[in-house]
Amino acid sequence: MARPTDDPVAAEWVTFRCLTTAGRSAEVCALADRIVAECDDPLRVGQALIEKLAAMINLGQVNDRRVSAAALDAIQEALGRAEPHLRLTGEFYVLSGVVAYANGSLSTAVTHLVRAERLLRQMTELTVAAADTWHDLSVSYSTMGFHAKALDAMRQGRRLCRRAGLPEALCACLESKVRAALCEDHHGRTDQAITGLEAVVRFGHAHAADLGALDVGFWAYAAARLPTLGIPVPAVAVPQQGSDPELSHLSQLTAACAAITGGEPDKALDLLTGVTDALDVFGAAEIGRLRSIAYAAQGDYRAALAEERAAMAAAATGDRELRQRYLGSVGMTLDQERLRKMAQQHAVDARSDPLTGLPNRRHLEAFVAALAVSRTPAVIGLLDLDRFKAVNDTHGHPTGDLVLQQVAAILARNTRPDDLLCRFGGDEFVFVLPTTTLDQAVRIGHRITQAVATHGWQTLAESTPVTASIGWSWLTDGDLVAALREADRELYRHKRARHAASGGTTA
Repeated sequence: MARPTDDPVAAEWVTFRCLTTAGRSAEVCALADRIVAECDDPLRVGQALIEKLAAMINLGQVNDRRVSAAALDAIQEALGRAEPHLRLTGEFYVLSGVVAYANGSLSTAVTHLVRAERLLRQMTELTVAAADTWHDLSVSYSTMGFHAKALDAMRQGRRLCRRAGLPEALCACLESKVRAALCEDHHGRTDQAITGLEAVVRFGHAHAADLGALDVGFWAYAAARLPTLGIPVPAVAVPQQGSDPELSHLSQLTAACAAITGGEPDKALDLLTGVTDALDVFGAAEIGRLRSIAYAAQGDYRAALAEERAAMAAAATGDRELRQRYLGSVGMTLDQERLRKMAQQHAVDARSDPLTGLPNRRHLEAFVAALAVSRTPAVIGLLDLDRFKAVNDTHGHPTGDLVLQQVAAILARNTRPDDLLCRFGGDEFVFVLPTTTLDQAVRIGHRITQAVATHGWQTLAESTPVTASIGWSWLTDGDLVAALREADRELYRHKRARHAASGGTTA
């Protein structure tokens, strides 16, 4: 499958892949550490750090948000020093999405996956590594419940395999196929579920020799699940490879299905009791559905109906939560559209900040100079974010950048048409309010800081609430430096006062 190469990045990737597919994630981490310590090629370092983070995810070692954030920052720093590499950057965003989802930030997670997808669609690389990246994207979308996106990524990966003359099984994504089929069953569309599971079984038989152990596990589950829906097919053995928890969960659920169709519903119910770990594979709705089928096989139709209702409620709850979390995403999209329009207004030479689209310091200086020429009185405000370092430390700089973009959007929609809002640098923003008194500015500032504090940050940066402080000053005779110095003093005076009032908990 792998061809000899003089490219050290490609050669090392093959070694990483062999170790990963053999379940030797600890060795992946050790190899990555050795490459990082010995190598000064940022591309090789970036790849090594990506493979290490993937191994840490497989080993369950990214529960500490600061650890995963530091890992993502290290990857971003290395790739930032390297020549642009679409596949590695795409894989970086896939991993960023997985970490964000594990931390409960769905909007952030899918933002990263969409970024990854856009990069991969530009990719011309026709390699096993490229197919693997499409596979990873598909499985990540599937885990988050975006089945149509998962299946589209699977098709993109399989198309790449055909173009490159590689086995389609490299991008089998049977995990994505099975999840999508079960979702149909959980919503009462059993005919579509049967069609999807039959496609998995056919693909498994056609490509058995090229499938990895995990894909075989999902193939086996599809073959065991179909008979519970009245479609008999030959059983497929779940591979017993290492201590892979997902294979272990699949094995338990497959055994429960076999017990139902083998006339042992009591055994199936015993197997399904306390299998909370299996919720990581298919979710609560699947456990309830299997319990319902088992009770029906026992003849206990009252219990079967209760479990069926619980399963459908679990599926509906998942859908509802997904919609609720994405209400915030729609708002973010509208905010970004407003920022793009602001950027168009101010996009004169290099006067826009590339991250937020807001005017930058160069535009600020020109704006203040024009006010001085026209003798227009104005008030200047300096805003910075409280404890923003905690966002970067906990979630990583990619999420920190998203927070800054969202803060910019909040500030933009709370700014009047004639005011100027610009990004001054880091987490600092500057307002210039022409023909405004200090009292009016303070009231405007209160509205702005309230808007920042009450925003739904949980979907973007869970556990690290974002707040802001503002200091105001008169802008006298166009002296921007003096005005900013005074605004900065006012800003920190307010911070100290809040700090004292809260007993020392406000940074």
